[in-house]
Amino acid sequence: MSVSVPSAPAPASASTEARSWQTKLGEGLAGPYRSLPVILALVILWIGFNAANSAFLGSANLHSLAQQIVPVGMLALGIVFVLLVGQIDLSSAALSAVAATIAARLLVESGWPLVLAIAVAVAFAVAVTFVESLFVIYGVPSLIVTLGGMIMLQGGQLIALPPPFQVSLGGTSLAKFAGTNISTTACFVVVAIGLVVLVGFRLWSVLRGRRAGDGVVLRQALIGLAPAVIGGVAALIAILMVGSSRGVPLSTAVFFGFLVVAWYMTTQTRYGTHLYAVGGNSAAAKRSGVPVSRIVVYSFLVLGVCATVAGLAEASRTLGVSTSTGGGSLMLDAIAAAVVGGTSLFGGRGSVWSAALGALVIGSINSGVQLLGLSVEVQDLATGGVLILAVTIDLIVSRGSLRPSRGRMLRS
Repeated sequence: MSVSVPSAPAPASASTEARSWQTKLGEGLAGPYRSLPVILALVILWIGFNAANSAFLGSANLHSLAQQIVPVGMLALGIVFVLLVGQIDLSSAALSAVAATIAARLLVESGWPLVLAIAVAVAFAVAVTFVESLFVIYGVPSLIVTLGGMIMLQGGQLIALPPPFQVSLGGTSLAKFAGTNISTTACFVVVAIGLVVLVGFRLWSVLRGRRAGDGVVLRQALIGLAPAVIGGVAALIAILMVGSSRGVPLSTAVFFGFLVVAWYMTTQTRYGTHLYAVGGNSAAAKRSGVPVSRIVVYSFLVLGVCATVAGLAEASRTLGVSTSTGGGSLMLDAIAAAVVGGTSLFGGRGSVWSAALGALVIGSINSGVQLLGLSVEVQDLATGGVLILAVTIDLIVSRGSLRPSRGRMLRS
């Protein structure tokens, strides 16, 4: 009687292990670790620029950098919402200029209170983005719609400006927005209280309705809170670095407040769940009962609000509006900031914090180039190169492979 000896399991092949490693890496970069390459690149930039000029990480330069990134960061924040649903917007920089011009003229020439002037500007921007979103949900590509909108708004800027084609904001309440600082102590207290409230609310919401003493649930809640805690600690360190001499700029604090509200909207509400679902697969989301068209419209409306705030921040920093407001590289920098920060051009992936990270990367490049006395061409080359690299990494993560797509090559 022969006894059959079971054969030993065959060892996993090297190709399988490599594929598994690439899969895990791709899943990590597409998910919880998407911001790590951006943070690493930012650290390398800061170390390099500071080695070339020790004033780069000085309190004065960091304070100036914190102010400079607000217009780009606010505009990038609105673009993140549009990118998450798989759309694009090219008109937001021009829209920010027109909205700022409307608020400036109402404030300076008509003597309106600042709050009412801002409200009218926001209403105008929201109306424009609402009209654009209607064309988008009826099938017109957002690239074409917003490109046409950009051209129209650039003409509208000339109409909105008075004959001298500029409005000075010196001495107005809006001008004080960029020049006001908040004490470091007050910022520390606000961030610390917010972090404690967030942790407490998160733990209460996770543990509510579950068995008392469930260690697994508690452990999962603590793991889920890790990014928020890390972000809070990073905010405290940033406050210490930026505000050690003059305090934290009010415009930067407002930008951070918008980021917190946007984070809550995208991660703690049904709208946020639908936002990622639409961007990930709009057809599947529609079959699941998600109001796809409504979510797209809401995203464009958020962009309208952010564009207005970006325009007001830029106008306050430059003490006026003119034909150059909203021009230059603002549109390119905002899109680059959103994408470089980790938001996918293909929709469904990214975070509102990518607007801040990307704006920091773009702003650090601009600040470092200016501090070292290099030409503007170097700044443009660096920004464009970083944008191409970020989109390439996003494409690799989306495809899950480092190899080029053979199907796409054949189709092209």
